[in-house]
Amino acid sequence: MSDAWVLGVPQPPARADVLEEVGLGSARQVHLFLEGYDGPDLPQLTRGTGGALLSAPPSAMAALLAELGEPWRSIGERAMRPAPRGLRLPRGVLPLGTRTYVMGIVNVTPDSFSDGGHYDAVEQACRHALELQAAGADIIDIGGESTRWYQQAHRQEGGTGARVPLDEELRRVRPVLEELRGLLEVPVSIDTYKWPVAEAALRLGAEIVNDVTAGLADPGMLAGTARHGAAIVLMHAQDEPHYAKVGEEVRRQLRERAQAALAQGIPADAVVLDPGIGFGKDPEHSFAVLRMLPSLRALGYAVLSAPSRKSFLGAATGRPIGERLAATMAAVALSVAFGADIVRVHDVVEAVDAVRVADRTVRG
Repeated sequence: MSDAWVLGVPQPPARADVLEEVGLGSARQVHLFLEGYDGPDLPQLTRGTGGALLSAPPSAMAALLAELGEPWRSIGERAMRPAPRGLRLPRGVLPLGTRTYVMGIVNVTPDSFSDGGHYDAVEQACRHALELQAAGADIIDIGGESTRWYQQAHRQEGGTGARVPLDEELRRVRPVLEELRGLLEVPVSIDTYKWPVAEAALRLGAEIVNDVTAGLADPGMLAGTARHGAAIVLMHAQDEPHYAKVGEEVRRQLRERAQAALAQGIPADAVVLDPGIGFGKDPEHSFAVLRMLPSLRALGYAVLSAPSRKSFLGAATGRPIGERLAATMAAVALSVAFGADIVRVHDVVEAVDAVRVADRTVRG
């Protein structure tokens, strides 16, 4: 399938002020990658094994795309469209494009891979959520089931857990949501792949469903989320880390899940795509999907990156889970540079600072 996207970190830098500082003034370029390109040659086009790179000033891009003819003109024009301007939530819209949002993690579980057992009591979980809000979190993500069952099934780091029954998951998250209702000013996300849990959370004020199966585990998830007018995070995961081209496959599968969400009535501006760093991916795959965030943005949906403390960081640094703060912040800053709208983290204080610096650098 043919596709295109604007590269998120072009060379030279796209920011006009940076170009002026190095004496390039009017030389700003847009770099548009045309995947699977088989059209005519142009002086501004460089062919590669996976497609071609079209580089030109923004004012010249429309004319060059016209020279390529169909279908490449339409494919390129679609990729050049502005990113979504806001994430639609039941209580309003989160503006996108001006800054990156920090999603703070509250695991109401005894066995999460990084902070299991720290906040599994209602009082502790509520206190932690309020602390994350005070620290600058823009969204609070509450979950009652660790993904360690997934890690165990696929022999990944930290995999010693088991699936949690529906009743137990509800028992964990419902009182936390009830207690926090009216106390949190920021939106709440429910981290679950079970529609009954999501429905209970939405009735208690949650506005986002964060589904690690992208709506595949529960056939009621997409339609139910649509009925409540909530946003949904669709994450990519697969059973084994085997890919011919990881970026292409992750992007294609997320596009299909987004189309499924739209077909069930969820509007495009309520869909968030998460490439699923660490889920069915070895470390090199995870680094690859971090680099591919610009290609996800080109699909026209908001994008979430969740690198916090994950095993690919350990593979790069040799550090265990509890010593990956610096590596996580590097991945957070890179996520911002590559176009993430939301970063999901455990360490909110540090992430807020990292995001502010990265946003100030990238967005101005």
